[in-house]
This record gives sequence, structure tokens and C-alpha cells, in this order.
Amino acid sequence: MFCAISGEAPEEPVISIKSGHLFEKRLIEKYIADHGKDPVTGEIMSTDDLIVVKANPETVRPRPPKLSSVPSLLSALQNEWDSVMLESFVLKQQYQQVRQELSHSLYQADAATRVIARLKKERDAAREALANVQAHLGTTPAGAAPEAEKAPMEVDTAGLPVEVINKINETSETLSQGRRKRKPPAEHTSADVVQTFTQTSTIPSMHSARSAGITAVDVDVSGQHILTGGNDKHVQIYNKAEEKVTANLTGHTKKITAVRFRGVAAEEGDIALSASADKHVRVWAPGGTKGYHNAHNIAAHGGEVTGLSIHPSKDYFVSSGLDSKWGLYDFETGKTIVDAVDSEYTSGYTTIEFHPDGMLLGAGTVDSAVRIWDVKSQSVAATFGEHAGKINALAFSENGYIVATASEDNLVKIWDLRKLSNTKTFTLAEGTKINALAFDWYGQYLAAAGTNINILKAKDGSQLASFSDNTGEITGVKWAPMADSLLAAGLDRTIRYYSAPN
Repeated sequence: MFCAISGEAPEEPVISIKSGHLFEKRLIEKYIADHGKDPVTGEIMSTDDLIVVKANPETVRPRPPKLSSVPSLLSALQNEWDSVMLESFVLKQQYQQVRQELSHSLYQADAATRVIARLKKERDAAREALANVQAHLGTTPAGAAPEAEKAPMEVDTAGLPVEVINKINETSETLSQGRRKRKPPAEHTSADVVQTFTQTSTIPSMHSARSAGITAVDVDVSGQHILTGGNDKHVQIYNKAEEKVTANLTGHTKKITAVRFRGVAAEEGDIALSASADKHVRVWAPGGTKGYHNAHNIAAHGGEVTGLSIHPSKDYFVSSGLDSKWGLYDFETGKTIVDAVDSEYTSGYTTIEFHPDGMLLGAGTVDSAVRIWDVKSQSVAATFGEHAGKINALAFSENGYIVATASEDNLVKIWDLRKLSNTKTFTLAEGTKINALAFDWYGQYLAAAGTNINILKAKDGSQLASFSDNTGEITGVKWAPMADSLLAAGLDRTIRYYSAPN
């Protein structure tokens, strides 16, 4: 048995009832008198907490001799050595404590330095992004007008032909001026009427039953022709007046992921687009024995094509893919005008939409981020995070400054492009999946569809109506121009119409 302080066999061993350690009686009593605590554990301690150990055989300490003899000198040296041992023990404890405190302080200082550097970088990026977006929206911050006027045009126009840039600028200017004056007309459907919506009609058994499901849907400007894509690799055009499929277009080798009409009224029919997991985008033009023929077959991406969007000018369209790239194409020639690859978010894009003015482009990523691109410069103007999982849906409001996004949770996030921040979050029922979002033409209502269909008031997210007639997930929703009806299509092969009862 050895003393916990001196490390030697004690002459008068005692045990602490608090820590259970063995000590030399004279050393521990001296330590308690000086510090009042256990030297090993640091607990409050008194001499009453010591128990004398009866050793056998017992060592009898000789009577203290005088300093005039060798035994007295040895005794004095022993006492001195005891004091040195006590002091050394305390110093070791203090040394270890100081080392730990110093190490902790150094880690804190290093972490603080890194956080400050990151915040400065994010601040600078946010300022630059805000300036870019505000410039596109025509809302320049106070004091920034001179810099905006001096912005070098060659940076913004890199990669795009002059005629394309002029068309984008002209379209943006025209649409943004008209948007400022736009207000919902008297015939626009009120919230009270939307609350009465119910399923009024269905178009069942669309696409093949073997690979069942409508994966994408769009409606032309007349509202009479419905464009759908399915898991069966087919693209179909349904005529409401004739109540039948007037064109069944084949050619894709994998499921259809997105479809869009060009959005131009034409007597012979509108041009249609389809994108597929086979990495191709096809342009379908009216004519031929099937009613439509394949005008262009574009090998657009190195991965699955996930999204399509039409530029407001109706002259160009864009596609996105899991290769983290978006491409801008000409409708007439089918040729690529420009490609942009995201070097920061490399897991792929899941959805893409043009801003209503056509100057910006919103893209959702697999990495739960939303990227806002400047179309003319092919540079990222802003990035929105705060989502859980990949982005499933994205929609711009026609007011020009609001964008709604949804991922793999039950939340719809509303972002303000003027502030570059998440201003609202709408929470749907637990377990609700969201595959599609759609604002009505005047930005009053937001439809969120997936597990079921929810119509929300765009201003505050209050629920106006909810429908669960579907037996499969909803993959697309489209509003009528005056919000008097809502179309929904899903994996149950059925197109459903919701409106006020007659």
C-alpha cells in the first residue's frame, strides 16, 4: 500500500471515506489544514473523514531527536521532503488545469476566427447577390444607382448571341411594366368561391396500365388541349372538346419526366416539349399522320432530364438534368444556345422554372438548395437553403418577386427575391408529400399537390380547400386563367378538375 500523495509506504496509514484513497496521516492532515479538500478528487474533506488503518506489524516512529545529531538532521530532512512532496503534488494539479484551460481557449479562438471569416464571405456574397437580383427586378437600393449604371455589359452578355440578349431585354421590359399595373379583375375567382371547390369531372385511364401513371402535365392557352407524359414512355395530347386522345407520341426510351406546351395559340395546334430519363428532350410539332411529328430530338444532358420551362418570349426553352447542367435552346432550330454547369452543387438539378420576366432562372437541386441564375451572364445570383432533402417543386408568383419551393418534408417555403430571404413557411399536415406547386395567374392562390391537393392563400398560407380523391400521388397541377378551376394529374392515370359546383 502506498500513499496517494508521496507514493511511498505510509508509517501511519489512513483511508479517506470519501475517495477511498490511502494517505500518510501527517501528509493528509497537513493538506486538509491548508486546502480543506481531498487532494485526489477535490471533494470537501475534514480530518473526521479519515479512518486509521491498523497495520501489522506496526512501525513505531522514533522520538524526535535534536538537530545536533545525525538522526535529528534526518528527521528535519524528512519533514522538508514531505513539504516538498505536498507542494509538488499541488503544482502538478494546477499545471494540468492550466493546460486544459489554455487548450480550450485556443480552440475557441480558432473557431471564432473561422466563423468570422465564413460570415464575412457570406455577407459579401449576399450583398453581391442582392445587388444582382435587385438590378433585374428594377429595385435598386439607395446609393447604388451609379454603380448599377456603370455595370460592364460584356459580363452580363457572355455566351449569348446579341439577338437573344435583345429579345430577353425587350421581353423583360415589356412584361415588368405590365405587371406593375396588373390587379385581379372583378371576374377573378374569390377566396370564398375557392373554398367551395369540389371534384367536378375526371378523365380516367390515361396512358398504359402496365407502367401506370401520369408523371407530367400541361395545358395549352386555349385550355382545350392537355399534354401529358407517363411512366409508359409515351406523350399524349388529349382534346377536351372531342373527349379523346388525339395524339400518342412515342420515341422516348424511358419514363417522361416533364412536358410543356410552347404557349402560342395556333389553329393547327401548339408545339409541345417532352423530357425523359433517357437524357433527351423532344420537340413535337403539329402535322404528320399521328397529328404531331418529332421536329427535334435533342441529346440535352449527360444524366436524366428533370425539368423544362418556356421563356416568356416563347422563342426559347430551358432544360435541367441530374448532370447539374441547364441548357437554353431555340424552338425553331432545336439547337443549343448556351449551357451552364453548376460547379458548386454537383449532385444534380431536380426542377427548373423561368422567372415571369425571363431574366432569372430558378433551379432546385438534389442537395436541398435553390439556385437563382442570371440567364444573360449564366452566373448564380442567389442561393436559398434551409430545406430538408432534394427540392421537388418550385414556382414563381406572377408578381415577380415571390418564389415558392418544396422539398421532401411537409413545408412550403416562400422566398422574397427583393430581400433574398425566407419570409414565410407554410406547414401542411404531417406526412404530406409535395410534388408540384402552382400559383394562379394573379398570385392570389397557391396549389400544393402530392399526397393530396391543398389550395392555400398565397398571402398567409391559410388553407382554402383540400382534396384527397386521388388514389395515387399527384404529379402536376394547373390553374385556369381566372382561377375558376384547377386541373390535377397523378399516378392513378386520372386527370381531375376541381371547381365550384354548378
